[in-house]
Amino acid sequence: MIPKKTVICVLILCLILSACGGSTDTGKTPGVDVDLSVLSGTVVYGKVNDMVTNGKNYQGQIIRMEGLVSTIPVMQKGKQIDTLYSCVILDATKCCSQGIEFVIKEGAYPEIGANIVIQGRWDNYKLYGIDRYRLLDAVVIKK
Repeated sequence: MIPKKTVICVLILCLILSACGGSTDTGKTPGVDVDLSVLSGTVVYGKVNDMVTNGKNYQGQIIRMEGLVSTIPVMQKGKQIDTLYSCVILDATKCCSQGIEFVIKEGAYPEIGANIVIQGRWDNYKLYGIDRYRLLDAVVIKK
């Protein structure tokens, strides 16, 4: 007969391993290097954090994401001189959202507050001496 402790240990191990399961989706979409739109909120938070921290590693890659359209005013000497558009990605708890700026390839920008899926080429640049990142040549896949 198998000792009771061994049976309990095997059952606990099975429970732990099954809890680590879930989606096997690696975020790969044809023609897209990083597809944030198919990842869970927790994984998205970690991936976006890596992207903004290590932006040079993503330079030129095609990124797809889903989120809400927001705007960021660019101010100079107390006057608004430009408006930047961003896709705000919510994490699993909706507490630590992060926005990625985008520049539309052609056509009108989506409505502020709209839920969109957008795809573009990752670009690192400086704005007033501050390192920034954005999606260039962005295309709205879904509104």
